[in-house]
Amino acid sequence: MLELSSKEARELVCHTCGFVNMIGEKYCSECGAPLNHETPPTARPMYPLGDEDDFDLPPPVPAVPPTPVAGLAPEGDNTPLPRVSEKTLNCRYCGSKNALGSKYCFECGAPLVSHTNPNHNVQKTASAVRSRQNYRPQEEETEGPAPLPPNTVLQGRYQITKRIGQGGMGAIYLADDLRFSQRVAVVKEMLDHFTDPEQRRLATHNFDREAEMLAELNHPGIPEVYDRFTEGNRHYLVMEYVNGADLEQRLMNQDNEPFEEKDVLDWAVQICEILHYLHGKNPPIVYRDMKPANLILNEEGRIYVVDFGIARHFNPTKKGTMIGTQGYAPPEQYRGQVEPRSDIYALAATMHHLLTGRDPQAEAPFSFPPIRELNTRVSSQTDKLISRCLNNEPEDRYRDAMDMSEALKKANRRHPVSGKIEPIQGTMPIQSRGISTALMKLGFSHKLFSVEWLLRINIVLLMMIVVLLVVLLAKK
Repeated sequence: MLELSSKEARELVCHTCGFVNMIGEKYCSECGAPLNHETPPTARPMYPLGDEDDFDLPPPVPAVPPTPVAGLAPEGDNTPLPRVSEKTLNCRYCGSKNALGSKYCFECGAPLVSHTNPNHNVQKTASAVRSRQNYRPQEEETEGPAPLPPNTVLQGRYQITKRIGQGGMGAIYLADDLRFSQRVAVVKEMLDHFTDPEQRRLATHNFDREAEMLAELNHPGIPEVYDRFTEGNRHYLVMEYVNGADLEQRLMNQDNEPFEEKDVLDWAVQICEILHYLHGKNPPIVYRDMKPANLILNEEGRIYVVDFGIARHFNPTKKGTMIGTQGYAPPEQYRGQVEPRSDIYALAATMHHLLTGRDPQAEAPFSFPPIRELNTRVSSQTDKLISRCLNNEPEDRYRDAMDMSEALKKANRRHPVSGKIEPIQGTMPIQSRGISTALMKLGFSHKLFSVEWLLRINIVLLMMIVVLLVVLLAKK
């Protein structure tokens, strides 16, 4: 049996970068990755950054315990022992003291970089002490590091101003681009919780590949991707900021009261144009996660499609190939057999939600009652259009996004514009002035007065007036 020295018993090797940390530390001081405390070291660890003597570690404890010495933890205590150093670094997030040269805090995993000068480490400040007093450690390591506080600077360029979203896979922040003073960006953070280095390598590769794919997209309805980078076990995507609110939030703000049919049809036409662009790429890009929460409406009335599901690469607990949101995803998506018409189904499910206020996530899967049963103000043409798109079989839906767009435009043309009443095709408007209006007021049906018949009646009446005038002039 291999016996460990007291120094080795206090060392914990990071599975990500191989850096030697102290037992009890939660995050690697070199790369910020969560440390695995379940597997103790079974042999002398590797020192990727130099020889063992390069590390200023506490001296080994003799087999017979001597008089207690300051700085050494008692037996059985897993409190990390600080490395002997003249200076220590205070984490600006939690206030913990870290060894000089550490890149990430052992307690919270935060980067030890100044947000005013990214090239210098952070020294003890009053704000760090306050953070220490207010800091509450994570209950589970799998939850990852705490969210980034305001004023954090990433890559020496993106200064976090506020957090605008939070999820199990990370958070979304607003940030100022310090290189362009007037530009505001959205920074999407993704955390990986992998313990297997090969799984982490594959997830990072997929993240980089999809980020590059998104950066090549060029459409006014898709936010532009500015940058991507990785810090420790945090992966970031920097995107264009859209000044608006998503349709799910707007629906909640009006107590789930349905939107006007004309507005929903206008938005759907814009979305079809975006889908047509994505489906026309080589190979086609299937969006797979259409829902109100991923559609942002800006102040000018333009719709943006956001969140291309890139975070899925860093969810090691997710099983199977199903990607999407239950209630909006079509049946074939649950089987992992997506195609462009899968997005048509999800768009129709989204329209059904916006026109009725009925959330499909709270109902049985693939159950969509006729819209007019829930909202009688919606036209039968729009109801039939959406019902066709919600067929379980893709071949029973519209052929493609442009085919659906044409149907949407046709349905939208039936709506009055600015309070004006559209004339019935082949008839004169009832607001027209003259003999035809007078005849209609006397009880004659307007259906009798097509354009051709009204023209004939007016000619006859004009001829009668001319004859009458000729007779009157002859008598004089």
